[in-house]
Amino acid sequence: MNKELKIMFKIGFSLLALLLIIINGHSWIAHKRTLPGTDSSFQVAVNRLRHPQLNHPSELARYPRLKGQPALYLVAIRKERRLYVISGHQVLYIVNARINLSPVTLHINHSRGNQIFNQNNNVQQVGTNWLSLSQADTFIEAPVEVNNHRVHGNWLHARYHCANTIDVSKPDAYWLQDLPAGTRLVIK
Repeated sequence: MNKELKIMFKIGFSLLALLLIIINGHSWIAHKRTLPGTDSSFQVAVNRLRHPQLNHPSELARYPRLKGQPALYLVAIRKERRLYVISGHQVLYIVNARINLSPVTLHINHSRGNQIFNQNNNVQQVGTNWLSLSQADTFIEAPVEVNNHRVHGNWLHARYHCANTIDVSKPDAYWLQDLPAGTRLVIK
């Protein structure tokens, strides 16, 4: 290789490394105060996150086991459209979610099932793999139909949404059914 080509490769790789450092640094600063997990576990989970799809898990990694996790709780951040599963001070998993609830602290109930029908404000929603929350008529579910229109692809940007629900992908909703009853959910 000639000298100019070597210099061009060094500059290109240096700019790429600098860009990755800036993006991760910005992400770290933006989320440092909103999430009570360790920064390293948060960065690992963010790097495993994939584009939201209704029929795919939110992360590239396998689901962690929820039973037996110490100090397990959930944090839902509406602005980010994410539901964080946290054990102690470690972010176990990040779920892409559409949060249709106002900021509040809730708990997971014993009630859960395969299919549910919700109707709020003239919006009808059919969901699967639902999980009941402590506030009346509030659920975590995977949307299937909204106003008789099939939900597919990236449901986060859908035109209609059903109030009092947290909508997640189908595999994520199925996995979240393993949450123990009484698990705390903080919505910010």
